[in-house]
Amino acid sequence: MNGFVQQVQANCRIAAAGQVGFYSLCGMLLRLRQLYKWEQGLLPWQEGDPQAVLAWIETQEESWTDLEQENLQDLHWAGRRVDPFAVAELNDLLGGEGLAYGAGYTHGMAPMCFLGELWEVQKRRHLTVLILGPELARDLDAAPALRQGELIYLRTEPLAFYLWDTLSDPTKQNNIYLKIALASQDIDLAGLLRRPDRGREHFEALLRSQGEALIRHEIGEALEPALQHTLPVIVARFPHSRIERWVRALKDALADLNNWGRLAHFQERQDLPSLALLLAWRPGFYPYLIPELEPAFWELQKTRDWGVIEDARQTSLAHLRQSAAQLDEVLEELSGAPDETVAAAIEQKFITPLGL
Repeated sequence: MNGFVQQVQANCRIAAAGQVGFYSLCGMLLRLRQLYKWEQGLLPWQEGDPQAVLAWIETQEESWTDLEQENLQDLHWAGRRVDPFAVAELNDLLGGEGLAYGAGYTHGMAPMCFLGELWEVQKRRHLTVLILGPELARDLDAAPALRQGELIYLRTEPLAFYLWDTLSDPTKQNNIYLKIALASQDIDLAGLLRRPDRGREHFEALLRSQGEALIRHEIGEALEPALQHTLPVIVARFPHSRIERWVRALKDALADLNNWGRLAHFQERQDLPSLALLLAWRPGFYPYLIPELEPAFWELQKTRDWGVIEDARQTSLAHLRQSAAQLDEVLEELSGAPDETVAAAIEQKFITPLGL
């Protein structure tokens, strides 16, 4: 078993070396900080000695220089040689050992992989949800949830790091939606940040609710018919561009707002704190793609009528699906056109009207 773990750890180092160039400086520093904490066994709110962290980063960068052209290596298990991306086969082999393995591609189509303790297996429709505990191997990619075909992973350790870093970010602490979410659960953010040991129960409750929200997002993505074939085309033709970021945001918004996603889940449970956190932490294009949700939230605050959220969800979902269908039409009409022509058409039709 130790030999297999070491193989995955070696692949994680190769993956990290390939991911370095695809993050902003801020994003890179955040991921390095989280990776250091994980490697040193620190809790999300514990910080390492600054000099030790800097020395560790220097060592990582030196090792990545030698690995950046390498590919993930095949894994060996009980005399079998297995492709590192054969996640279904590897999880069949590892399930009896209480482990779960994931691999795929992240930003810039850079490879990623991880290995962790398997805490729980759930069946949701035809999908299998693997809930991971402490991780034995990981790279720079810090996605707390992801989907690989019919497998959905919830990585509780990266989720804890993400949640703590988001709560402790001073640039986000005055967000009105965050304040509403925490107040509705009687959480004193300043007290939690000051004494996380005393507020651990509240933090873990947030962790559970956000974990379920992420699972619902991945289910929504798995069952959403729109953009299934279009997204790979956009990623391949316009990598690292504003167009790629827009279509990924469109995909995520569809996953959240369809009948299987997290907004329908929040509405069914009348989960105001989770809805408020969704609004508090909307990234990038998200507020521009679902403008109906914000006024509906304030109407809910006044009336306590969750019907306004359902109306906003249905209206937004119709607009999003219309955009997805129109994007398919643009790609079909310009199938033989140069990338520059296609990019200009997408910008003009979809992104410029957003006021961006």
